[in-house]
Amino acid sequence: MVEYEEEIESQVSLTDYLRILYRSRWLIIISFIVVFAGTVYYTFTTDPEYEASTTLMIQSTGVMERSLFDFDYFGNNTTLISNQIEILKSRNLAEQVVKRLDLSDVRDSLRLFQPNEKGEYLSMRGMVAILQSNMKIEHKKDTDVISLTYVAESPFAAAYIANTIADEYQLLNAKANRLQLNELKDFVEKQAAKKKEELRLSEERLREYQEREKLTNLDEETAELVNTLAAYEAKLEEAQITLQATLEFKNSLEEQVNDRRQSLSTELSQISTPYLKSLQQQLAMAVAERTKYMIAIETEAVDANRRFFEANIRLYDDKIDALRKKLQEEAKKISSSSMVNDPFRLTQDLVSKLLTSEAEIKALTAKINALQDVVNQYTQKLDALPIKVLELARLERQRKVDEQTYIMMQTKLEETKIQAAAQNRNVYVIDKAIEPLAPVRPNKKLNMMLGMLIGLGLGVGIAFVREYFDNTIKSPEDLEQLGLNVLASIPKIQMQKYDKKIESRFEKLGPIEGKKIEARLITHLDPKSPVSEAYRTLRTNLQFSKIEHELKTILITSTGPKEGKSTTVANLAIAMAQAGRNVVLVDGDLRRPVVHSIFNTDKDNGITNYLMDSITLEQLPKKTFLENLSIITSGILPPNPSELLASNKMEQLLEKLKQEFEIVIIDSPPVVAVTDAAILSTKVDGTVLVVASQQTNKDALKRAYGLLENVETRILGIVLNGVDVEGMFGSSYYYYYHQYYGKIGKKQNTLFRRFFS
Repeated sequence: MVEYEEEIESQVSLTDYLRILYRSRWLIIISFIVVFAGTVYYTFTTDPEYEASTTLMIQSTGVMERSLFDFDYFGNNTTLISNQIEILKSRNLAEQVVKRLDLSDVRDSLRLFQPNEKGEYLSMRGMVAILQSNMKIEHKKDTDVISLTYVAESPFAAAYIANTIADEYQLLNAKANRLQLNELKDFVEKQAAKKKEELRLSEERLREYQEREKLTNLDEETAELVNTLAAYEAKLEEAQITLQATLEFKNSLEEQVNDRRQSLSTELSQISTPYLKSLQQQLAMAVAERTKYMIAIETEAVDANRRFFEANIRLYDDKIDALRKKLQEEAKKISSSSMVNDPFRLTQDLVSKLLTSEAEIKALTAKINALQDVVNQYTQKLDALPIKVLELARLERQRKVDEQTYIMMQTKLEETKIQAAAQNRNVYVIDKAIEPLAPVRPNKKLNMMLGMLIGLGLGVGIAFVREYFDNTIKSPEDLEQLGLNVLASIPKIQMQKYDKKIESRFEKLGPIEGKKIEARLITHLDPKSPVSEAYRTLRTNLQFSKIEHELKTILITSTGPKEGKSTTVANLAIAMAQAGRNVVLVDGDLRRPVVHSIFNTDKDNGITNYLMDSITLEQLPKKTFLENLSIITSGILPPNPSELLASNKMEQLLEKLKQEFEIVIIDSPPVVAVTDAAILSTKVDGTVLVVASQQTNKDALKRAYGLLENVETRILGIVLNGVDVEGMFGSSYYYYYHQYYGKIGKKQNTLFRRFFS
């Protein structure tokens, strides 16, 4: 039993939601139509936008990302791609693209150069801003590929501008590479010229000394010593030149960082961590040890020892590579931390390179120190020679050092020239942008779907919000939830549906009814309608109401005006009369009487006339066009209706009417507005309270019910009037109505009702 009750509660809860939706169906439909129509209008009137994409590959071997002597550790591939993305987004590139588009043959076809509605043209700044905002750049993961997408007003413009951006970017990249190659070439040329002059001087000094001292060549042992020493001094000088280049590169980085961020200039010396310093120290030691093993190999004659040294060199190579990777990661971490955080990604990349270059400077310094130790050892051996031989050996050594260094610089110069001739860029277009076949915006299918969903969602949302704030009585279930007895639920009378029927019956009903007979007499006009059946249900429920004595006098009242009280009174009286009961309908509303107008008679000689002794009891009841139904009108409107209704004579009148008629039905004013209804309710056998569906407030109903209870009225129950049958979808009361009667008029067996009913 408990499970069944829980199931019923669950069903009722779901039905309540469905009822809300069904009751607000027109609101939902209108909301859907408005939103969907707006979406359609927007979709088909908005200018379409097209996207075209070009694909670029960035080579990590480009000159722009290398130091003067190919130190790849100054920047990893991620940094390279990040830098190129920033360059693509730069204002400088956008300005170059705008200038090129301005000179193109298709300039006038591009919206960028067309006037607006006021005839005004965009400024350079405005065009650059639009170009930057319409450009999207995406780095494809785990590749050196960048996708550049441009959004424009036409397929041609999208593809043309995307390709123009790619072309200008390539030109900018090539220009930057040429500048750096020229810097490298200038540096190497200066060093080569310097070494050439030093070589000429050393050769001249050697020749002059040989001529003066009458000496020729060195002996074999001394020559070998000189050659070995010269070779190491050449390596030492190469390392020193590399160190000088690295220092210049570091200084250049510091200048770039300071240009971008002045506030960082005082922090550069402080940007470090204990871990970074440890890595730098380890790298320097590893480079020094590797240098020592390289020297040992060159001086070791035993093959077994050479193999041992070579194995150690390979180990140190791996160690140095690992340390450099760790240095890159730590430098990148430090550069992106809060201590150097700024809005420019390029500044962070420069700081990362700066920290890495400092590590390399320490490594080169360690290498130079190791080479210097070897040079010092061989210099001591050379110093042990006789004075004349020693001087000749020194001059020969210097010549060889200058010669080897000059050859090395010439080699570097040739390499640089080859690079300048063969590689002016490190950016290549993989796929050019092509004209798209369809616009990306507006997306018609997506917009239509969103329009439908938003329209429905908005309508449903408004329906539930309105329901939440609506405190009126709508259904019998609402009354039952308040613990009230529902005597009947009267469907809303569709007045226009009975106009012809009333008109056709004018002649049959005779002059008594006339043209003032209203559709509120539906129980008489259309006795087979669901509304008439509802009044008969009310009649039956009243007949079987469980009270202490026979029910002969019934008071009909309401919480407020215009709730259908008088219509209910008239139709209940007709239903009682149709059942063969002798009924009298008393108009007890002495403030706004309407019974006389419903039955097309005058209100004179009514209840007030009797209470003021103007007429006799026999003159009160007036026959109607219906058998068994009489009415007592209000009479003249008195200044003190409450006093008249509270009089003993009123009570005596009711007793006399009970003796003459089987049923006495009294129409009274609303109970909340005046005290008349409360007074009359104490003089009758039972009171019926009429409330209007979707009109009567729950608080007003509680107040009216409380006022009647305060005077100990016998409340027979509630009549819910004006119920919208169609809006009561899901109600148990109207499920059976639709099963038996269908709608008023022709039943429309819609798919919706067949599914849910």
